[in-house]
Amino acid sequence: MKKTILVLVIVLLAALAISVFSASAASDLVGLTIKNRTDQVVWVSLLSPDNVYVYWLEVPAGETNSYTVPRATYSHITVACGKTATGEVDIRTLTTLVFTKCDSPPPNAGERSIEKVYLYDSPARGDFQYRFDNEYLFD
Repeated sequence: MKKTILVLVIVLLAALAISVFSASAASDLVGLTIKNRTDQVVWVSLLSPDNVYVYWLEVPAGETNSYTVPRATYSHITVACGKTATGEVDIRTLTTLVFTKCDSPPPNAGERSIEKVYLYDSPARGDFQYRFDNEYLFD
């Protein structure tokens, strides 16, 4: 009986150790979803602060793609609606970027984890995770 309990305790401790290790490894990654509601391809290039990770993400017109990336605040180059913009995007939490139609601004800012991106007119609020530098907005 004591051997059975001892084996059960060892198995439970091993399972707990594995789950803790898996959870800590998974916590370094986060989900990023890009919804392209434009009629053109959207490209987003992400560069991590330590220059270790570089991602070039392409989302066809009208489609949604999901990615898993390390948590970080990335420098970005974004091409959408015939415009190119640079700036930063904070992807330390689950984030969804919605690229709205090219010919009209978004009707509202969206929820905190869902940010609507419209390159012709940047959001005036300071709490957006997706930011771009207006002086680097090109036609």
